[in-house]
Amino acid sequence: MAVSPAVIKLIITAATDKRTWKVVAIVIATLLLPFILLIVMLAGMVSGVESANNDLLDYCFKGSSISQEFTDEQQEIIDNMRSWLGELDEIIIEKENNDEDSSLDGNMVRAAFYCLNFGGELGEDFDYETFCECFDGLSFYQLDTALQTVSEKFPQYEMTGNAAQYIKTVYDYLNGEVT
Repeated sequence: MAVSPAVIKLIITAATDKRTWKVVAIVIATLLLPFILLIVMLAGMVSGVESANNDLLDYCFKGSSISQEFTDEQQEIIDNMRSWLGELDEIIIEKENNDEDSSLDGNMVRAAFYCLNFGGELGEDFDYETFCECFDGLSFYQLDTALQTVSEKFPQYEMTGNAAQYIKTVYDYLNGEVT
């Protein structure tokens, strides 16, 4: 099946014409534009979520003033977390000061506590000391072991892969590794 010389000449002429290239570029751009916009939207959403999460961490751990845009319920959740973290910090400081053999990574305990309790309910009889003991002597690389101990002593907590990943994010934040 041979291609006629007239068709070959027409193809060569079209390929060297700038107008043809512009039309081809416009068609390609038109076909790719929805995908490009989707990628840009997803990137923006991820960036916004990360920024919001960092703001929540600032509110809870650094005591930043709470935005008036939050509802009363959201402000109550942040206030509860601040209060609970204050009680947890008292136990952590007490363990660090009174127990020379204690090798407690306070930031690991705080990160896990935050991730497991944010937005939840915590009874007045919650045993902060037992919670801290789940992490005693363990490094962050042994987080899975600590979380297993937590789930054994506190069956109300459901450990998921997402929880462990978010604990890492909060831990990095507390260690100044996330901006």
